[in-house]
Amino acid sequence: MIKLAIDLGSSMTKIYRADTNSGIVLAEPSCVAVCDDTQEIKAVGKAAKNLIGKTAEYTRIVNPIKEGLIVDRPIAAKMLCEFLSRIGIKKSALRHALIVVSIPCGLGDAQLSEYVALMDECDLRKVRFVEQPYLAALGGGAVLSETDPIFCLDIGGGMSNAAVISANGIIAGIALNVGGNHIDNHIINKLANDSKLLIGALTAEKIKNEIGSLAISPLGSMVAEGSSTQNCQPDSTAVHATDLSESIRACINKILDYAVGVLWNLPAEVAAAVHHNGVYLSGGVMKLAQAPQYIGNKLNMRYHICEEPQFATVLGGGVLLQDKELLNRFARKVDM
Repeated sequence: MIKLAIDLGSSMTKIYRADTNSGIVLAEPSCVAVCDDTQEIKAVGKAAKNLIGKTAEYTRIVNPIKEGLIVDRPIAAKMLCEFLSRIGIKKSALRHALIVVSIPCGLGDAQLSEYVALMDECDLRKVRFVEQPYLAALGGGAVLSETDPIFCLDIGGGMSNAAVISANGIIAGIALNVGGNHIDNHIINKLANDSKLLIGALTAEKIKNEIGSLAISPLGSMVAEGSSTQNCQPDSTAVHATDLSESIRACINKILDYAVGVLWNLPAEVAAAVHHNGVYLSGGVMKLAQAPQYIGNKLNMRYHICEEPQFATVLGGGVLLQDKELLNRFARKVDM
């Protein structure tokens, strides 16, 4: 039987194939270029993302998954079907495949029904929906037990999940619509205000990934190119890592405020166990220089992080696909 784990992120979609031990078989931007006149799909994934800021008048770039929610189901279905076709599995075989899909922590029934409808449109019948903290923890190497709860913090592109979990379930948790994309927006606004330079989302993301840092004295610089906000002419400016520190910290601190709120009202025994075990970190933002160390210090907890934290969720889906008992325990009960 074909076994797939799917992480439908706001920024990236990842697919893991467990039945052939292929591992991660797809990681593409959750992005679609659509012709407004005909609704024709012009590009999906990396090709669509590369068109951001460069499209013709009647072409728009759609991100059908926003902050963990499906905001454009027809486009999301076309995107997911295209991704599934790219991994070389025939549509007839997918109907019988076992699929694990990540959903945000505490997702409501109405929003979950959108995920169910999306899977149905893609002709995926045997689907198990699992809340993200379980998957991120397992993908990050955590061992879940009934008596030893752990704390997980995942900061992705469009959202963050913070939860205290055990093998019995989620003890306390929250999903936030704050993530790495908000750092990009901070960078765009800062350059517009301070340097009078207008840059696009792709440039902001590149700046963040190349010199973004949470170190006390961050190093590095690069040249950002865009257009002048004063005369709309092409322009450029030097950007230093120190220029971005305040913006990056503001975003991370906002997330940590909510993470601390999850920990605040825990029973004493649970709080003690969580502090002893440390925090399991995941999500693409953890690739920023010194991000794990900064978060660990802020939470006053030791931290655990896997080699590729941006893939922890989909790797956790692969773990569950190999353990039927755990999968049945963690899957949300839905009618399909």
